[in-house]
Amino acid sequence: MRRATLVTFVALLASAATVPASVEPPTAAGDAKLGTLHVTSGIIVLPSSAELRGGWQDPKAGCATTRRLTVRADIYYRPFGKEGTHRRRSGTFRIANCAEGGPNVGFTLTARRLGYGCPSGRWQPGRLDFVVHTSEPSRGVTATASLSWASAERC
Repeated sequence: MRRATLVTFVALLASAATVPASVEPPTAAGDAKLGTLHVTSGIIVLPSSAELRGGWQDPKAGCATTRRLTVRADIYYRPFGKEGTHRRRSGTFRIANCAEGGPNVGFTLTARRLGYGCPSGRWQPGRLDFVVHTSEPSRGVTATASLSWASAERC
């Protein structure tokens, strides 16, 4: 019985190896809620850049209502087998309620501009950790999203 289970497991692993990789980019989101106010952080890692954003939504407030948000993005990069580095971006933005499509203020950071890019612009091989904190200071609400991702493609 154990041998049959092992053979089945090995067969499943072999068939899984033939399934194509997902075309969806690595993503993460975090949401904090206070009453009807939602503050959201989001991360999307693309082949040569990362979208690190924040937003807010409150169904009790009108779409013309604006709030101030502070978005802080931390990027930690560690080449395989070497010491890592850290980059931080921070900004304060005034943004209206009723955001469509999710968090929409923050940063689009390219691998090349951060110093982590191959000549082609793609991410260099190594481990990347992204952390986004979105704060709404008047109500003291902060949402955090984090994503750890390994870029394995050679330059």
